[in-house]
Amino acid sequence: MGGLAAPGLGAVRPPTLVVYADGRAIAGAAHELRLPPAEVEALVKALDQDLAGQPATASPRPGSPTFHDAPTTILGVDGGDGMREVHVPYLEHAATRYDAALVTARDRLSHLAGRVTARGRTYSTDRVRLSAERLASPGTTAEPLPQGVPLPPDTTSARKDHKGHKATAITRLIPGDGSWHVYRLPTGGHLALSWRYLLPHE
Repeated sequence: MGGLAAPGLGAVRPPTLVVYADGRAIAGAAHELRLPPAEVEALVKALDQDLAGQPATASPRPGSPTFHDAPTTILGVDGGDGMREVHVPYLEHAATRYDAALVTARDRLSHLAGRVTARGRTYSTDRVRLSAERLASPGTTAEPLPQGVPLPPDTTSARKDHKGHKATAITRLIPGDGSWHVYRLPTGGHLALSWRYLLPHE
């Protein structure tokens, strides 16, 4: 199994690409494509070589500029002895400052993610992850929270996984475009919601 996590991966953003041992490749939790066994084997072998000897967190060459608050790219592969991940800070901003093997791994997975998105079918499941942010001031006109959407815990920021009829209600009532959507709560205040489908291993 191998994968590429999106820069700035958080509660809402899914991995850019995950490839499972059975050949199922899922891009952005939105598209899926079945890869032949030979391609999966070749991919794992190549990623094993790309990430061999890399530290858990890679560092750019000495003297490289620092990009504050820039996202981290996560590259991972499991050749059968456990998942190995390499975190690469601000790779998208300073690719030339890192070991070429890391850039090769990123490009290898990015190209495959593009292929899965272009040629794959729509990915969906009955399990979703709902993320919520309570807002002091919405800064936009807000509609009432649709009836049937499960309310998150009464915290400033929350994330909860749902399945079955609750997941169905979320996907039916909240747009699934990866953006935040602001709603007015019946008790007062405002809530920004976003959801995505969960991946098989989540």
